Amino acid sequence: MRTTKVDILQRYTPIPIAVLITAANSFDCDIYIKNDQAKVNVKDYDEMKKGLVTKNRTLVFFFDGSDEKAAEGKISKLFEP
Repeated sequence: MRTTKVDILQRYTPIPIAVLITAANSFDCDIYIKNDQAKVNVKDYDEMKKGLVTKNRTLVFFFDGSDEKAAEGKISKLFEP
């Protein structure tokens, strides 16, 4: 299992949820965001809409599976300016 913290305010424009979900679905590993209230499956649109809270500057992503390293790299890259 790999964990990475990303700064969601590092980019000039926010990342659409659909872009994040599409990127996550291109990998076999499980990808979750953990916040104060819940653990949210990044591959599930409904969970992302209901459970994702972005009031903090950072999100913590968890990657678990055979291609977790590649998934971590791609998701982290989405948040770069």
